[in-house]
Amino acid sequence: MTVRCCGGSTTGLPDNELCADASQIEELKERIRRLEEERNYLRSSCDELQGSHDILLEAIGAANQKQVQAEMLSMELDQVFSSCADAMWVVRNDKIVVRANDAMLNLLGKTSAEVVGRPCNTLLEAPLCNGKSCPLELSINSLSAKEYDVSRGISSGEQHFIVSAAPLVTLDGTPGIVAQFKDITDRKQAEAALAKANITLARLARLDSLTQLPNRRSFDENIEREWRRLAREKQSLSLVLCDIDFFKPYNDTYGHQTGDDCLRQVAQALGGCAMRAGDLACRYGGEEFVFLLPNTPLEGATKFAERVRHAIEALALPHETSRAASVVTLSLGVASQIPGSGTSPEILIRAADEALYQAKEAGRNQVAAS
Repeated sequence: MTVRCCGGSTTGLPDNELCADASQIEELKERIRRLEEERNYLRSSCDELQGSHDILLEAIGAANQKQVQAEMLSMELDQVFSSCADAMWVVRNDKIVVRANDAMLNLLGKTSAEVVGRPCNTLLEAPLCNGKSCPLELSINSLSAKEYDVSRGISSGEQHFIVSAAPLVTLDGTPGIVAQFKDITDRKQAEAALAKANITLARLARLDSLTQLPNRRSFDENIEREWRRLAREKQSLSLVLCDIDFFKPYNDTYGHQTGDDCLRQVAQALGGCAMRAGDLACRYGGEEFVFLLPNTPLEGATKFAERVRHAIEALALPHETSRAASVVTLSLGVASQIPGSGTSPEILIRAADEALYQAKEAGRNQVAAS
C-alpha cells in the first residue's frame, strides 16, 4: 500500500497535515545535529581549557619556585655581603654610595646613615679617588673586574688596600660598581722591611766586618766599573796598595785582640784620607788595604800615598818589634794607567803590587811608584 504525503492519502488525514509533521521532524533532526556539534565543540573547548589551566598552574608553580629561590639567593648574597671580612660597597656612576657592609662602615668609622646616599669621594680620603685613575671611572665602562692599589693617610702612618672593582647594575637600574677593599698594610710593611733588610744585607756583603771599610768584593766591583768608565773617557785610574809593616810580629807581641784594634784604627785613618767623592779606601785582605783613585795621574796618586803614610805614622801606635820604626807604619805601592778597550784592571793591580814589593825591599815605611 502506498502512502502519499501530498496529493492524497489513505490514512484519513488531510494531505497538508502530513506534510507539516514531516517538515517539523526534519527541523528537529537538524537542530539535534547542530546541538550535537555544539556539544562536541564545547567538549573540545573544555579539554583545551583544562589543558591550558594545567599548563598555567604548572607555570605558576615554577614561577613561585623561582621566586622563592631568588629570594633565598638574595638573602644569601645579603648575608655574604654583610658578613664579608673585607670592606665592600656599591657605588652608582654618579659616585653615590647605595650599600656598604659592616667592614666598610668600620673602615670609615661611620654608621650606615652617614655613608649610604653620600658621594664616595667625600668618605674615603685617598688620592686615587679624585684623579683619572678613580676605580669608579675606570670600571664603569669595563667588562671585567679590575684591581687597583689605594693608600690613605691615617694617624699611625699609611693604610694600603688592593681594591677590586667590578661593574654592575644597581637595584634602581643605574650603572655602578661593587668595590672590595682588601687591607694589605701588614704585607706592605713586611715588604718594606724586607727591602730595607735586603739593602742592609747587600751593604754588609760589601763591608768588612772588622774595619767597616768596603771589602775585597766591593773593590772588585768598583774597579771594574771605573775601568770601563775611564776607558770611555780616556782618563787616568790610579791604585795605591798599602801593607802594615811587620804586622805578624805585632800580633805575636801584643796579641790578636790588640792586632784587631790596630787594624780598626788604621782603617779609620785610611777612610779619612779618601776625601774626594770618587776615592775609595778598601780592606784588600789581612793587613793589606787599597785605594782606588779615579781621574788621578801617577804624580797626584804618589803625593796622596805620602799623605796616607804620614797619617798612619801620626797615629803613633807603638810597635817595638818593627824593624822600620818604633810605631806602626805602612809600605805603599802606587800605579796609574789610562784604561784601554780590551784591557783588564789586573794590569793595574799587578803594577801596584810590584811597586809595593819595591817599597818593602827598599826598607819599608815608604812609597814606591810603578
